[in-house]
Order: sequence, then structure tokens, then C-alpha cells
Amino acid sequence: MDRIIRVSNLSYEINSNSILNDVTFDVIKGEFISIIGPNGAGKTTLIKCLSNNLGYNGEIQLKHKNIKKYTLKEKARVIGVVPQEYTLPFNFKVSDVVRMGRNPYYDKFTKQSENDSEMIHMAMHDTHTYQYKDRYYNSLSGGEKQRVLTARALAQNPEVLLLDEITSNLDIHNQLEILELIHDKNRINGVTVISIMHDLNLASRFSDRILLLINGKLEIVDTPKQVIQEDILSKAYHMEMLIRENRVLRFNEVMPLRITRETTQKKEKIHIISGGGTGEYLIEKLYSMRYQLSCGILYEGDSDLDVCRSLKIDYVSEKPFSSFEAKTIHENDQKIKDAHCIILTDVPIGKYNLENIRSISEINDKKIIILHAINRDYTNGEADQMIEDMLKKDNVFKAMNLQELFSMLDNI
Repeated sequence: MDRIIRVSNLSYEINSNSILNDVTFDVIKGEFISIIGPNGAGKTTLIKCLSNNLGYNGEIQLKHKNIKKYTLKEKARVIGVVPQEYTLPFNFKVSDVVRMGRNPYYDKFTKQSENDSEMIHMAMHDTHTYQYKDRYYNSLSGGEKQRVLTARALAQNPEVLLLDEITSNLDIHNQLEILELIHDKNRINGVTVISIMHDLNLASRFSDRILLLINGKLEIVDTPKQVIQEDILSKAYHMEMLIRENRVLRFNEVMPLRITRETTQKKEKIHIISGGGTGEYLIEKLYSMRYQLSCGILYEGDSDLDVCRSLKIDYVSEKPFSSFEAKTIHENDQKIKDAHCIILTDVPIGKYNLENIRSISEINDKKIIILHAINRDYTNGEADQMIEDMLKKDNVFKAMNLQELFSMLDNI
């Protein structure tokens, strides 16, 4: 594999404040690398160092040569940069801004060639900026300016593209469109891409590797599947999240839940009886409240089960559309026995999962909370009758909504 960039022991300080601290990594030619991390982690500083615009300590090699030994024009023929913000002192037309991408190939005796014109036209066509080629750059919206700067970088025909939050001013349609364009340049033309990304799902989808910075230090650089993990990302973003596989596009995606507040695990154990997605929010919420949880019996393929697996919550599962086996029932009974409280969601009850109600119908020494439901029963009244009999007992309570349910947890 041909290494195009090597970063060795890179550090950068401002007024004795460390912005980057001993960062080391390699970039292989043709890779798509995303840089992620919280605000202030040093992402933009790293991009500026890679384009040799800052006085740093350490070494950066570009194509096996110290980047500081390149002239500006030599470097610009290899690296194209799309900054997060760019201000022009003079109000150039869009076509003139894109044409600036060809400057590394000109000198005072060189005229624009037919090839230059083709490169400019192609860059504007690919980025959908040709339609406002005669407008003035300073009159454009933030998203339009971002497209023009991307066109300018593409007009350079660089081997490496450095992107500083290229999608920051774009709506979701244009984010996807511009990233698909960059990804095509990467895959088809072999352009090496290093891009700062705030959207973790886009980073996971398009990257070969992801580089995570935390407080100026390199936490990890690895494949998306290795980086997009809760135990790794929670260090940077301090939030509860679900990590699950996007089964259509085959990448790990992040579902943010809420910021981390409570850090002490509660002693109380809660067993949740749910299914069909009726427990998703409840499971996530109780998990964030630091309760010890178990769930069951859930059928394979159920979204509630996916949540349990993502959050590493203990569960009992069974094959879909089948009666519960004795072994499964025994395993679930043990989890119920270990719990301090049992919650039954508004899950529909049919002939197969009726055993979940039977498992708790004779319990008298634990708090049971039953979430109110209409048309829960698909057993010709058997489930409703069991629940009605349970509600006559002192340890069983009905919650009309989740707010009531959470208030009932105060006295487990």
C-alpha cells in the first residue's frame, strides 16, 4: 500500500495551550478518512497543519517528502482544500473563483488552455454551480458558497482533498449529494479524502477509516465498525446512544438518546415485559436513569430486542411465531425472581406470548406496574381477565401513561 501522508508526533500550541498533542498516523493513497470529535478537539487545527498553514512541532510528509519543502504551487497541485469559511476581499464572480483552482498550473507566461477550461467546466457541472457562474460570490448563501469552494478544489485536480465540515451549511439533500460526489471522486478517480465530519452516521457510511480526536489527542484511528462503538464514542460525546447496523447500507449507525447525567448505577432491578416496539422508549429511558434492567420473553427480530442488544441489557428471547419452550420460560422466571419491580407495557397479547402474563400473575411480593392499554387482548379475553385479577392485588398498579409509571418507580 502506497502511503501518501505520514503524520509523526504532531503538536501545536497557542499561548501555551495545547491544541494538538503528539498525533501520529498514516494515510494510504486512495483512502477516505473522516476526522470526528467534539467541539474544540483540534479537528480544524489538524486540517490546517496538513495543508501546512500553521507552525507546528513534529513532521508531516506528503508523498514521502517533508511538506515544508514544497513550494506553494507544488503543494497546491497535490492538495486541494475546502475550508469551513472563506472570505474574499473583492467580489469575484463564481466562475472566477472556480478558475482560481487552476492557478497552481499557471505562471505569468501561461494562458488558460482548453484542458483548463474543461476542468473548470467539469468542476462546476459536478457541483451544480454552473447555473450561477455569473453571480457574485459574496451574494451567495452559505451552502452555495460551500459548493463553489468545492468546485474550486476539484478544478485543481488534486491527489488529496482536505475538507473542513464540507456539509455544515447544506440541507440533508445537498449533504448527501455533495458527499456522494466526493465519494465518487475517491472511488473512481482515486482521490484521497480527509474530511472533518460532525455527522457520525455520514462518517460511518462513507469512510474507510475514522480518526477520533479528544482534547487534541488521537483516541483511535480505525475502520468505522471499530470506531462507531458506544464505549468509544461516549468518551468523546458524553451521551447515551444506540449503535446498530443499518441493514440496507451495511454500516454502523448512531442513534443519540440523551446526554449523560447520572453516573451511579441504581441498586433496583426492573424486569420489563414488552414487545413489538412498545418498550423501546421505556427501555432507553430506564437505562439512562441507571436502573439495572432485564427484558423478556422477546421474539427474535423484535425492535425491543434490538434495543436490548444495543444497550447490552440482559434479555430472554424465543424464535418468532412459536410457543415458549420450557427452558426459555425457566430462564425468564429467574430474571423475574431477581427483579425488584416488573413492568408490563401495552404490548399486544396473543396465544404465544400469553405465557409472559402467566409468569407474573401469581407474584405477590414484588411491585408490578401495568401500563394502560386499549385492545391489548388477542386471546378471546383470557389475557384481560388475568390482568384484571392481578389489579385487585395490593402489589399491582395501573399506570395510565409513562409519566405516572415513572412516578411509581420512586418507591420500589
